[in-house]
Amino acid sequence: MTGVEDVLVVAPHPDDDVIGCGGSIAKHVRNGARVTVVIVIGRERSSLDDEVTDADFAAETETAARTLGVHRCIRLDEPSRDFVLSRRVHLDLVRILREVRPRVVYLPHADDDDVEHRMVHRLTVEALWMAQSEFFREAGDRPMPAPALVLGYEVWAPLARFQYAEDIDAEIETKVEAMRAYVSQLRHAAWDEGVRGLARYRGAISAGSGHAEVFQVLGLGAPPAAGRTGDDRD
Repeated sequence: MTGVEDVLVVAPHPDDDVIGCGGSIAKHVRNGARVTVVIVIGRERSSLDDEVTDADFAAETETAARTLGVHRCIRLDEPSRDFVLSRRVHLDLVRILREVRPRVVYLPHADDDDVEHRMVHRLTVEALWMAQSEFFREAGDRPMPAPALVLGYEVWAPLARFQYAEDIDAEIETKVEAMRAYVSQLRHAAWDEGVRGLARYRGAISAGSGHAEVFQVLGLGAPPAAGRTGDDRD
């Protein structure tokens, strides 16, 4: 194993990783880390993007990941609205965790408004415990060490309280460019403007200026040098 820091991002749907922590992903990559993104649930079609083929949509996901510098993007393609927290999907994620052995893990925060985001939060928390245990050997024989940092990001419901803020002023244009790769999703809403505006707001309240992403701290070993600690504010 090399000395490269591994980072794992678990996203409920395509583009949630970009919205929730795209700037932090780009910053990890710039600092030499290897980032793996796991997208749990497959595409949900709408009348606004019926003409977009599955291949076109997969290409959007690949372009966004490439823009951020993601090392590997894994799609589990679980069914939207029929998604269940089965043993199989837990073991799929445990297998990935034991393979990647991440030092930093990102997942949706616990109180997001979207039910599938909350389900993926629970899935990841449980899979983290499973991956560190001596059980579940069908998902790999070697338990993984505890990550140094586990962070919950915001997508549908902004965090009412946060404990950690990451300065992404140097990465904001990369984050916006990655969001614009999802051309089909921009037909639903101006997500590129949304991610910029939220990052600007988070920069203002955490540091007085610039752009930032904020997080719920779910697990803490030795925090990375970059970033700031928030004051658990409303």
